[in-house]
Amino acid sequence: MIINAETKIGAIIKDNPQAIEVLISINQHFKKLRNPLLRKILAPRVTVAEAATIGNCKVETILNGLGQIGFEIKSSPINAEETPSNTSAIYNEPDLAASIDVRPDLANGVDPFKNIMDKLSEIAPGNTLLVINSFEPAPLIRILKGKGYHISVISKEPGIVFTYITKTVENGVLKADVKEPSENQDLFEDVLRQYNQKFTEIDVRKMEMPKPMIAILDELDRLKSGKALYVRHKKIPLFLFPELKERHFNYVLKQAETEVILIIYNQA
Repeated sequence: MIINAETKIGAIIKDNPQAIEVLISINQHFKKLRNPLLRKILAPRVTVAEAATIGNCKVETILNGLGQIGFEIKSSPINAEETPSNTSAIYNEPDLAASIDVRPDLANGVDPFKNIMDKLSEIAPGNTLLVINSFEPAPLIRILKGKGYHISVISKEPGIVFTYITKTVENGVLKADVKEPSENQDLFEDVLRQYNQKFTEIDVRKMEMPKPMIAILDELDRLKSGKALYVRHKKIPLFLFPELKERHFNYVLKQAETEVILIIYNQA
């Protein structure tokens, strides 16, 4: 596999799982990749360049390490203005409207993205949210900077990073996409007919959380072109939907008395 600074860590791990141990050898922050749920949710969002920011190391260090286990390295210049590490350091802390410490979430294998977005949606334009983490949250910074937020980062002490997020415009509110979707029976039947006999089926109804999401994302990683994933679930999996959007999958659902049927397929 040919990789560069813009290659997603998730794609690298999918190609060669040994990449996890290479990353951990570079920085112990990457131990979180051993957690199946965090690996499935966070790794597909993070590029090599962003991983270097998180791990406080050089991009070349990561690429060279991965090159030693068989990856082919292709150089690609990084535009400093577009990297998440291009955040302004602050010397006088702003007045805070709210703060959230996401370290317990990460320690428990929980993706903190929704909690951060919910907290951010509650503050008014011009106000600032403080996110406390053990590393610089490069993917979050990239997303929010693209929405017009002002980001400042400061390392208080080893292992504690403060990220200040200032809402600059009213329409900059970015809520996690976890609202309950509406059921479209006609669309469900159309997709069902379209993928007739071209399904991979999975039943996650008896699995305990968070195993259903891990199992579904695992199946999607292996889903062959032209096929759809037919999922039998005990409830509507709200936290799955942002991950499907991130991976460019569409879905339709149908609610029955005792289960929810999902059909997940590649976007055209």
